[in-house]
Amino acid sequence: MPPGVQPIPLPERPAGATPAEVATYASACLEHLHLHGWHFGWDKTTRRLGCCKMQQRRISLSRYYAEAYATREPAQLWRTLLHELAHALAWVHHQSRGHGPVWQRYCAALGIPGERASVRGIEFESPRQPRPARFKLCHCETGEVYRHYTRQPRHSAASLRRCYIPGRKADTLGKLIIKPIEN
Repeated sequence: MPPGVQPIPLPERPAGATPAEVATYASACLEHLHLHGWHFGWDKTTRRLGCCKMQQRRISLSRYYAEAYATREPAQLWRTLLHELAHALAWVHHQSRGHGPVWQRYCAALGIPGERASVRGIEFESPRQPRPARFKLCHCETGEVYRHYTRQPRHSAASLRRCYIPGRKADTLGKLIIKPIEN
């Protein structure tokens, strides 16, 4: 524990790490930490372990990672929950976002000193199939494709005139268009 950081006691953690136990414990922690109006939930992400949405007062964990971690690395699942609780505390008490010194002090107080912004997640096969691309960003003259999108980007023709591909400004400035992909 870093000097000057007082530990924050938490409710007794369950022995297992099933989704029901994690959800119950998370709700108990939110209540115990006086995070009134905050909620816990599951999300369907496959690129991050957890998330704290300050404006919605919601902490969520990836259901897919939770299933993978529950038996293989339950300690990392609990650590991720504490990581997100530290974000909530830093926001409620200091309106502090991100992984700065305020958040680090709350991490230490919750029992995870030295917590980092992100950790490398365990590899698992995502149960979600990626959505097919429906739009493309391409050069209006050559037809070269630079990027694909699953949803139509909200760029107007006027804003695209100011866009360019980094490193290729001379040949792409004002020449980018978004087109639907033909089946």
